[in-house]
Amino acid sequence: MRFSYLVNYFENLEKTSSKNAMVQTLASLLKEATVSSIDIVCYFTLGEVAAAYKNVQLGIGTEIAKSAISLTFGIEKTVIENKLKKFGDLGTVTLKIDKAAKRKIMGISVKGKLSVSNLHKELIKIARAKGTGSQEVKEKTLATILTEASPEERKYVIRLALGEMRLGVADMTLLDALAVAFLGSKEKRVLLEDAYNVCSDIGYVAKILARSGLKGVKRIRISLGRPIKPMLAQRVSKLSEIMKHIKSEEVAAEEKYDGERIQAHKNGNKVKLFSRRLIDVTSQFPIIVNQVSKRISAKKAVLDGEVVAYDFEEKAFEPFQKLMQRRRKYKVKEFAETMPVKYMLFDVLCVNGKSYLKTIYPQRRKKLEKIVKNNKRVAVANRMVSAQLEEIDDFFQDCLERGLEGIVCKSNATDSYYQAGARGWLWIKWKASYATELSDTLDLVVVGAYAGKGKRAGTYGALLCAAYESEKDVFQTVCKLGSGFYDKQLSSLPEKLEDAKVSKKPARVAVNKEMFPDYWFTPKYMVEVLGSEITQSPAHTCDWDAEEKRGLSLRFPRFKRWRGEKAPEQATTVSEVVEMFRRSRKK
Repeated sequence: MRFSYLVNYFENLEKTSSKNAMVQTLASLLKEATVSSIDIVCYFTLGEVAAAYKNVQLGIGTEIAKSAISLTFGIEKTVIENKLKKFGDLGTVTLKIDKAAKRKIMGISVKGKLSVSNLHKELIKIARAKGTGSQEVKEKTLATILTEASPEERKYVIRLALGEMRLGVADMTLLDALAVAFLGSKEKRVLLEDAYNVCSDIGYVAKILARSGLKGVKRIRISLGRPIKPMLAQRVSKLSEIMKHIKSEEVAAEEKYDGERIQAHKNGNKVKLFSRRLIDVTSQFPIIVNQVSKRISAKKAVLDGEVVAYDFEEKAFEPFQKLMQRRRKYKVKEFAETMPVKYMLFDVLCVNGKSYLKTIYPQRRKKLEKIVKNNKRVAVANRMVSAQLEEIDDFFQDCLERGLEGIVCKSNATDSYYQAGARGWLWIKWKASYATELSDTLDLVVVGAYAGKGKRAGTYGALLCAAYESEKDVFQTVCKLGSGFYDKQLSSLPEKLEDAKVSKKPARVAVNKEMFPDYWFTPKYMVEVLGSEITQSPAHTCDWDAEEKRGLSLRFPRFKRWRGEKAPEQATTVSEVVEMFRRSRKK
C-alpha cells in the first residue's frame, strides 16, 4: 500500500468535523488496506508506530525534526523556525516549504513512492537508534524519508515522527470503523471491543479480523507481556447506595490506595509492569519487579494492583505525590531508597495460561491469596466481607484513620467477572469526599481554549473541558476552566497543549456554537477539576436534551492538577455527571 494513498484519507479525515463521516471514511480506508499492512494503517492513523504498550519511542523532538528538514532542503533552521511561528505545526511547515527547494542529499527525489510498510521499517529503525551518534542517525534517516516523499506525504511523515497526527481519531473510532468495514455495522463494535480490551492492540485485532474474520477475533486470548485494559469502578454519593447497586448478599470492601494502578505480568523470572494507560513502567519500579518474581508462586501470572509510596518506619501509606517523584528515567535506585514503595494486589487475571476474566470475584480472590506470599513489599490488599452496612462503614472509617483514600466495594455475585475496560456496578469506590455534594473532583478532557485578556494576554484565559460519552465515543463539554492555576501554570498552557492543537473542531467533540473556543485541541490532555455543583445549562452539551435545549455543566470549576496517567477515554463519563445531577436534585 502506497503511503500517498493513506495520506489522501488523512487529508479527508483532517477536514471532517462529523464523527459518523469520520467512521465511514476510516471504514473505506480499512477495506482497501491489505492484510499485511492493516495493523500499520491503524497505528499510523492514531499517530503511533506500534501498540502503545510496546512503548516504541522514536525519540524525535522538534529540534531533531527541524534539523532533518534543514538537511533535506538545504535551508537554514531559522527559516523553518519563522514558518513554525506562522503555522504552529511543523508538518504544515514542511508542506509549505518551496517544492522546488534544492536538496542536499539523495540526489533527485522519487516522489510518492513511499510504501506504508517501508515507512514503518524506517521509523522502527529510528526508534532503535540508541547511544552515541543516535541523534545523527535519527536526523539522517528522517531526512532520507522526507527526500523520498511528496510534499503532502512529508506533512504526515513529520507529524508521525513527532507523535502529533492531529486527526482526532481514537481507538473506539477505529473499532467503529472496523465493525462497519468487516461486520457491516458499528453496532457490532462490542464484538471487537471485548477482544481489544484483552489484547490492548488495535492493530492486532484489525489484522486478525481481516485475515480470519470474527471467528478469529473471538479466539484472541490473554498473552503475557500484552496488558489487559483495567476494570474500573463506579461511585456513589451515599454509602447506603452501595448495597442497592451491588447485587450480592455480601459485599467485599477492600482498602483503596492513593497510588498508581499497576498490572504485573510474570513469565518465569521475567516480570513486566504496566501503568493504567498500559505503558511499560518496568524500569520505574525495580524492587517491585524483583519481589513479584520471588513472591508469586505461580510460574506465569497476570496480576492487578496498586503501587503505593510507603513509610516502613512509621508503617504508614504516603500520598500519591510522593510516588510521582519516583516516576523518572534517571537515579531510579537513589529514589527507591529514599521513597520506598509497596505493591498491594487486589486481583488475578491469568495463572499459568488459564484466564480468570470469566471467574467470579470470590474465586479470583481465593486464587490470588493462594499464589501470593505476602511480605513488606508485596501483599494482597486488606479487606472485609459483610452483608451489614455498619460493618462496612467501620472498616471504611478505619481505612481513613490509617491514611487511606477509602474503600472499593466489590460484588460477590454469580456474575462478578473481571470486566476488562469497563466501568460497571460490580466495583464501587467510596471516599469521604463523596459524602458531600461535589466535594470530589471530576477528570475532564481539554478540548479547547479561549484567548486570554488583560493580565492573561499572551496565554489562555480559560480551557473548555469535556466529559466522555462512551456509547457514542464523543466528548461533551461540561465547563470553562479558568480558576485554580498558578501564574507559572497559566503562562505555560500554550506550550503544554501545543502538540494537541488543531485548526478546526475535532470530530469526536460535541460543542454548542456559542461555546466555540478560540483554539481547538484533539482530546489528549486531562485535568482534575473541583466544582461546587452540577446544574442545567443551555451552553454545554453534556447529556444534551434537544427538546429542552439544555445540557449539564459544572459550576465554579477549579483546576487541581493534570492527570497524565489517564487516557482521555478514562475521563469522568457523562453518565457519572448525570448521576451526580440526579442525586443533587433529590437532596
